[in-house]
Amino acid sequence: MEILQKTQEDCLSSEDTISFLQAKIDSQQQEIESLQKQVDWFKDQFNLASQRHFGKSSETSVSLNLVLFDEAMPKQSSADDEAATEEKSIAYVRKKKTKGRQIDISKFPKEQKVHDLEDNEKICSCGQALEPAGQDVSIQVDHIPETFQVIEHISLKYCCRQCETIKSAKKPETALPKCTATPGFIAEVITKKYEYHLPLHRQSKMFAQLGANIPDNTLGNWVMRAAEALEPLDKAARQQIPNVNLLQADETKIKTLKPNKDGYLWGYHSGDSHNRFIIFEYAASRGAQVPNQTLNHFRGKLQTDGYSGYNDLRTKTTVINFGCWDHCRRKFTDVIKVADKEKKGKAAELLLLINQLYEIEREAKDFDVGERKRYRQEKSKPILDSIQDQIVAVSVLPKSLFGVALTYIKNQWPYLTEYIHHGEVPISNCWIENQIRPFAVGRKNWMFTGTPESAKKAALLYSLIQSCKMNNIQPRAYLEYVLNQTHAMRRGDISSTLLLPQFIDKSIFS
Repeated sequence: MEILQKTQEDCLSSEDTISFLQAKIDSQQQEIESLQKQVDWFKDQFNLASQRHFGKSSETSVSLNLVLFDEAMPKQSSADDEAATEEKSIAYVRKKKTKGRQIDISKFPKEQKVHDLEDNEKICSCGQALEPAGQDVSIQVDHIPETFQVIEHISLKYCCRQCETIKSAKKPETALPKCTATPGFIAEVITKKYEYHLPLHRQSKMFAQLGANIPDNTLGNWVMRAAEALEPLDKAARQQIPNVNLLQADETKIKTLKPNKDGYLWGYHSGDSHNRFIIFEYAASRGAQVPNQTLNHFRGKLQTDGYSGYNDLRTKTTVINFGCWDHCRRKFTDVIKVADKEKKGKAAELLLLINQLYEIEREAKDFDVGERKRYRQEKSKPILDSIQDQIVAVSVLPKSLFGVALTYIKNQWPYLTEYIHHGEVPISNCWIENQIRPFAVGRKNWMFTGTPESAKKAALLYSLIQSCKMNNIQPRAYLEYVLNQTHAMRRGDISSTLLLPQFIDKSIFS
């Protein structure tokens, strides 16, 4: 009896042990699966970073070699399909060789150099004198290096012997008091730094090669003082924000040295054809309070990416909000390039549909606002409905690349689809990204700004230069002109608003 009882106890003990071990195995298996998901996520991030650094950045269907495989997709005329069909149907045709790129020399000054025979060479071997028989002309283009000149302003004085009074001719006002540089020279330094991304220490070395020893801190002082003199233009530009109907906003990092920390350059781009401008402003924060304050009085259409810093503006009833399909498409492109190498998954299918939306925009590029709205309602809306049906039906891990892309498009859907009801609103905020790109290029050269104050002044100069370019004005000529008007602006003799690139009389620069 005791033996039987002991046997039963041993069996119960064994069953408990087995249950315990099985539970431990299950727990370890769950942990392994969790760790494997983390490993897969890190692999995806590594592959994505490698692709962004070394791979192609194109997002078109042709560049990604996507294949349309779902017959249920809306039948739209795709540029990618047409290109593929045309490639198959057209035979190879050898291109006619042409000369190299021709330089337009019509506006260049000309210098003629006549090459003649010596007098003894003008006698033929038969003894007869040679007669003129025409000429051959060949052209070369030369570049004359920049040079310096000193301008002496001499004010003549006159006196009255009887009254003992003296009169002197008035000197011209200088843009920067006690500055030896002319407005044109200062404008040249500014445009080289902020338009052509040439740091001041490099400019200093270039000037030294021309015989002018100008330290880079002197150049920096000129630039900062010029920005201070042009601050009325910054105030006038900000006053235009409530006057525009369509505005795009974006932000990018900028590093300051003192203090050593990251700040942000916020950009606001007006899409109104009669009032085109961009305003950059520096802020130490990426918080929502920055755009909330700047756009406090804005009433109209606002287009941004999915950053949560714009959420407060999206709750305002006076603002109609739009999303950016570029940011959305980019996330699906990452899935194709990293996780869907075969290009046969749902991500590829959705990306094809998104690219069809872009093809419709290309077709409607030259339409007026009303025609573009009707065309979008007819062509784009069915594709958007198809995209919505598919993103609702798909279920994936939320932290995977595909899951991140789906989460973005679902959260942004009301803003991504709003553009089809407004013909003047683009499909993405690429306009402002194109305006920020020059700043990003320059950042690779100068890497940081000295202080937050210098960052604010740099933001003003970038604003003026980019606004000039979008209004077809040469930035150097514009800066030289407005620097000569700084005293007039200060006195109120001329409106700073009328000196903004979008409003200034362009005949001044012709």
